[in-house]
Amino acid sequence: MNTEVIFLLKFGKKEHIENLLRKGEIFMNTIQWFKNFEKEGIGDIYEGASEVENIKNGRLTLRIPNNPVTFNNASLQLRKHHTGHIGNIFSTYAISTLLLRRKSIHRIDKRMNRFGTHCLIIKDVQQFLNSVTNKLAEMGIEYSHNMVRYKNLNKNNHKLSLFNKTHLLSYQKEHRIIALTDEDSVLQFEIGSIEHCAEMHLTDKIIKEVTVDFNK
Repeated sequence: MNTEVIFLLKFGKKEHIENLLRKGEIFMNTIQWFKNFEKEGIGDIYEGASEVENIKNGRLTLRIPNNPVTFNNASLQLRKHHTGHIGNIFSTYAISTLLLRRKSIHRIDKRMNRFGTHCLIIKDVQQFLNSVTNKLAEMGIEYSHNMVRYKNLNKNNHKLSLFNKTHLLSYQKEHRIIALTDEDSVLQFEIGSIEHCAEMHLTDKIIKEVTVDFNK
């Protein structure tokens, strides 16, 4: 069954959400920035990783001269990242048909408060995505966009794409646009006002009052 995105939610500071609403200001940080950023839920050590290897029951040796110390049954995770600059990301929270396959009512996780005090609900998803991707094409920038797939990266070994993240962040229900840029810097541009297809709310209100359900 295909997954259809019905709404996109963008959480952030009031000024940034207002700029997105009124000017269509798109702000895309680099993949490396997300990898190194330390704020819980926003920074992600797996960002840009291509492989994860979990080693169990190994032997870890601290080689002190004349007195090495060995720990048995040690566990270790090795992560291989893409080298150099990869691109930039624009992330949103996707209200999709996938959310209601496991339960009849969906609520926004309170941890989305970490992203900012305000939330923009984008009601015409296809028009918004077309506006962003058309602008990227005009700028000569290759791109891709899709829903993020979440995996338990602490078990087994994994080959990852830029659309894979740890299951610990699955509450974010992320859809992302990846711009494959050449320069290791923020990418910022405008697509024009989206006031005709979006509305701004307080994040607290969205978390406390909004539910998603489907009735036949």
